[in-house]
Amino acid sequence: MRKELAALSKETLIYGGSTVIVRFLNFLLVPFYVNVLATTAEYGVVSSLYAWIAFLNVIYPLGLEGAFFRYASRGDNEAVDHVKEKSLFSSSFNLLAVFGILLSALIFLLAPSLAAPIFHDPNVDITPQLPVFIRILRYSSVIMLFDSLAVLPFAALRLERKPKIFGMIKIINVITMLAFNFILIIGLRTGVEGIFIANMIASALTFIILIPSFIKKWMLKFDSATIKRMLPFGLTNVPAYLGAMMVQVIDRPIVQSYLGLGAVGVYQANYRMGFIMMVFVSLFEYAWRPFFMRQHKTNDAEARKLFSLIFTYFMAASLVGFLLLAFFLPYILTTPIFGRQLLPMRYAAGISIIPVILFAYIFQGMYTNFIAGIYIEEKNRSLPLITGLGAATNIIVNLILIPIMGIMGAAIATLAAYIVMAFAIYRVSQKAYPIAYDWSRVIKLFLIVGAAYGAERILVLANIINDNAILFILRLGLTAVVFIALFAFGFFSDREKKFLKEKLRIGK
Repeated sequence: MRKELAALSKETLIYGGSTVIVRFLNFLLVPFYVNVLATTAEYGVVSSLYAWIAFLNVIYPLGLEGAFFRYASRGDNEAVDHVKEKSLFSSSFNLLAVFGILLSALIFLLAPSLAAPIFHDPNVDITPQLPVFIRILRYSSVIMLFDSLAVLPFAALRLERKPKIFGMIKIINVITMLAFNFILIIGLRTGVEGIFIANMIASALTFIILIPSFIKKWMLKFDSATIKRMLPFGLTNVPAYLGAMMVQVIDRPIVQSYLGLGAVGVYQANYRMGFIMMVFVSLFEYAWRPFFMRQHKTNDAEARKLFSLIFTYFMAASLVGFLLLAFFLPYILTTPIFGRQLLPMRYAAGISIIPVILFAYIFQGMYTNFIAGIYIEEKNRSLPLITGLGAATNIIVNLILIPIMGIMGAAIATLAAYIVMAFAIYRVSQKAYPIAYDWSRVIKLFLIVGAAYGAERILVLANIINDNAILFILRLGLTAVVFIALFAFGFFSDREKKFLKEKLRIGK
């Protein structure tokens, strides 16, 4: 089991290293945008269109990434079937290319009709800006085409366990986008339009760089038998992916319809400040999906024990991470660096939503853990119902709370949706593929971390502590108490305590 844990850890670290770099560079665009764009409404335009792009990025791949993982993955001792692999890859890729070209052409032609409803603002007349909006919609159609063409090549790299190449290409993509953002927005003063031109250039370059990695597996033909097997599996996943994406971004158009593009900009800027927790969940997911299929095919009985242990460790890392970020991230965001804050004052009104978003990512991580049984037993037909339940929860809570609480209502809606999805997928997955999770340890984690965070909130909201220096010391003290309590209340087993002591001794 240690060998398998080490393999997952190694791949997670490599994926994690590249993902952290990519996400961090992407994150740098947020303080860049909020500091160089003239108004919160301009950033709201970017946020609004990227929400729609997120929806369409689910439709473009037709769910074939998941199907490719399902049918192309193999156990550690299973021989490589190059003919099968080539057929799986080529048939899927060619189908995506034809579908993507047709869909992008349709969006390009209909852009003049789509611009007004997509960028509607109840507080502002957007008519003078429509020509720019039409152009950025057309840029977006090209972005989505190239992104969809890159989906299967990236999936193949993950299956071939080439995380270094995968990470390098991802880093090149974001560096290209970052560089062209600086050139176009600061140098050429293209404003919002430059953001989408930069993305279009980066997406095209990424696909070109990927060509050598997949060209040997590609042939210009469709295998109808392969498509008949893969497409139903993939399309079954699309409603689930759409539901999951609705949970992530449906709040943007709802906030826009009630509060306008300016509020969307404030909401998105603060939402993105939870990027560290998002990175943690994302890097785990990158390594997790190929890993659990491989372990199941290698030794299923041991795999179930391993999955339970991984879940416990995941929860420990994510809950402690939540506490640290909720306590100390606001200091980083509001401290001036070279005369500017990462989050300017006009956006700081939404900083209170950040802990809610961080906590929501924990439940997204639980959902990711529990999905193993669904894929192993091919019960993915239940996913549309689960994600649809999450999406419905998100929409209903948004519609109820946004008029009352503003953008905080949208953040709470996101948290509620992920809680519902995590509990729903747990029930379905346990029926299909039972795993004995160590809930006693996980509950201890929730209680200890929850008590520390709850105590801090009570003292702050009741104005018992309103001095920043004392509050900082309090947060440091509570963090220390959490680590002491984890040892004192028996969260760690004797073997884990011994392992930690050995690591600390090596570190010294």
